[in-house]
Amino acid sequence: MLELYFMVALVLLQGITLIFMAFLASRGTGLILELFEQLDGQIAEAITKLINEGSIDIEPPNPLQAIIANLIGQNLQQNSPRDPGGQFVEIKPKVE
Repeated sequence: MLELYFMVALVLLQGITLIFMAFLASRGTGLILELFEQLDGQIAEAITKLINEGSIDIEPPNPLQAIIANLIGQNLQQNSPRDPGGQFVEIKPKVE
Protein backbone atom coordinates (compact mmCIF):
# COMPACT_ATOMS: atom_id res chain seq x y z
CA MET A 1 0.00 0.00 0.00
CA LEU A 2 2.89 2.34 0.78
CA GLU A 3 4.26 1.78 -2.71
CA LEU A 4 0.95 2.94 -4.18
CA TYR A 5 1.15 6.20 -2.19
CA PHE A 6 4.67 6.78 -3.44
CA MET A 7 3.55 6.17 -7.03
CA VAL A 8 0.63 8.60 -6.68
CA ALA A 9 2.91 11.23 -5.09
CA LEU A 10 5.41 10.76 -7.89
CA VAL A 11 2.73 11.19 -10.56
CA LEU A 12 1.42 14.32 -8.82
CA LEU A 13 4.92 15.81 -8.59
CA GLN A 14 5.52 15.06 -12.26
CA GLY A 15 2.24 16.79 -13.15
CA ILE A 16 3.14 19.84 -11.08
CA THR A 17 6.56 19.94 -12.74
CA LEU A 18 5.02 19.76 -16.21
CA ILE A 19 2.59 22.58 -15.41
CA PHE A 20 5.45 24.69 -14.02
CA MET A 21 7.59 24.03 -17.10
CA ALA A 22 4.71 25.00 -19.41
CA PHE A 23 4.25 28.23 -17.44
CA LEU A 24 7.96 29.08 -17.71
CA ALA A 25 7.98 28.29 -21.43
CA SER A 26 5.03 30.61 -22.05
CA ARG A 27 6.73 33.43 -20.12
CA GLY A 28 9.98 32.88 -22.03
CA THR A 29 8.16 33.03 -25.36
CA GLY A 30 6.47 36.25 -24.33
CA LEU A 31 9.79 37.77 -23.31
CA ILE A 32 11.38 36.86 -26.63
CA LEU A 33 8.46 38.39 -28.52
CA GLU A 34 8.79 41.60 -26.47
CA LEU A 35 12.51 41.78 -27.23
CA PHE A 36 11.89 41.30 -30.96
CA GLU A 37 9.28 44.07 -30.92
CA GLN A 38 11.75 46.36 -29.14
CA LEU A 39 14.46 45.50 -31.68
CA ASP A 40 12.04 46.13 -34.53
CA GLY A 41 11.24 49.57 -33.11
CA GLN A 42 14.92 50.43 -32.76
CA ILE A 43 15.67 49.35 -36.33
CA ALA A 44 12.73 51.37 -37.64
CA GLU A 45 13.92 54.41 -35.68
CA ALA A 46 17.46 54.05 -37.06
CA ILE A 47 16.18 53.75 -40.66
CA THR A 48 13.91 56.78 -40.21
CA LYS A 49 16.77 58.80 -38.75
CA LEU A 50 19.05 57.73 -41.59
CA ILE A 51 16.50 58.79 -44.19
CA ASN A 52 15.67 62.12 -42.51
CA GLU A 53 19.10 63.25 -41.35
CA GLY A 54 21.33 61.38 -43.75
CA SER A 55 23.55 59.90 -41.07
CA ILE A 56 23.45 57.89 -37.89
CA ASP A 57 25.65 58.54 -34.87
CA ILE A 58 28.14 55.70 -35.11
CA GLU A 59 30.75 55.14 -32.47
CA PRO A 60 34.21 56.02 -33.82
CA PRO A 61 36.57 53.09 -34.32
CA ASN A 62 38.92 52.21 -31.51
CA PRO A 63 42.45 53.35 -32.47
CA LEU A 64 44.01 50.20 -31.02
CA GLN A 65 41.71 48.02 -33.11
CA ALA A 66 42.58 50.06 -36.21
CA ILE A 67 46.31 49.58 -35.57
CA ILE A 68 45.88 45.83 -35.08
CA ALA A 69 43.76 45.55 -38.25
CA ASN A 70 46.39 47.48 -40.19
CA LEU A 71 49.17 45.20 -38.92
CA ILE A 72 47.19 42.10 -39.84
CA GLY A 73 46.55 43.49 -43.33
CA GLN A 74 50.22 44.27 -43.84
CA ASN A 75 51.23 40.82 -42.57
CA LEU A 76 48.81 39.13 -44.97
CA GLN A 77 50.20 41.08 -47.92
CA GLN A 78 53.78 40.17 -47.05
CA ASN A 79 53.22 36.49 -46.31
CA SER A 80 50.81 35.57 -49.10
CA PRO A 81 52.17 36.50 -52.51
CA ARG A 82 49.69 36.58 -55.38
CA ASP A 83 49.96 36.54 -59.14
CA PRO A 84 48.51 39.40 -61.27
CA GLY A 85 45.17 37.55 -61.44
CA GLY A 86 44.85 37.61 -57.66
CA GLN A 87 45.48 33.89 -57.16
CA PHE A 88 47.84 32.74 -54.44
CA VAL A 89 51.29 31.73 -55.62
CA GLU A 90 53.04 28.67 -54.21
CA ILE A 91 55.93 29.55 -51.92
CA LYS A 92 58.81 27.20 -52.57
CA PRO A 93 60.94 26.30 -49.55
CA LYS A 94 64.55 27.43 -49.53
CA VAL A 95 66.94 24.52 -49.93
CA GLU A 96 70.44 25.06 -48.64
